[in-house]
Amino acid sequence: MKLSLLAAALVLTACGSEPTPVADDPAPTAEPTTGTYPAFAPADYAYTLSVSCFCVDAGAPVRITVVDGEVTDAVYTKDGRGVDEGTQAPDYRRLTIEEIIAAANDTEAASVEVEWPQGQEYPSSVYVDQDEQMMDEEIGYAVSDVVVG
Repeated sequence: MKLSLLAAALVLTACGSEPTPVADDPAPTAEPTTGTYPAFAPADYAYTLSVSCFCVDAGAPVRITVVDGEVTDAVYTKDGRGVDEGTQAPDYRRLTIEEIIAAANDTEAASVEVEWPQGQEYPSSVYVDQDEQMMDEEIGYAVSDVVVG
């Protein structure tokens, strides 16, 4: 009996109290925000790309050659899961540094982490998680050994 009286008192007390304030949802923006990382100016260069992902060739470095802004060659530089050193990389590994910067500027991803050393013209790494609720779709790019010319 004492418990039911206590419960009734709490309900009546709660009815007379001020409602707990709730934050308003932010107003939607008319324009999506754009990334802040700058373009990579050189059109001719070579670099090494290592990709971390839930994929067959994860971690196997690829030496990529870009001429006039287009990938002309992409070769695995070491053996890896399902790949052999010296073999051509598939189309999905034939990325320019500009495409990696575009991933760094992805404003629709759940999260993006970028390592871009001060004074360097390109990021050292970009990690993109497209959806926090989904597993195994995250992808990371590590850029190294860039040679312009």
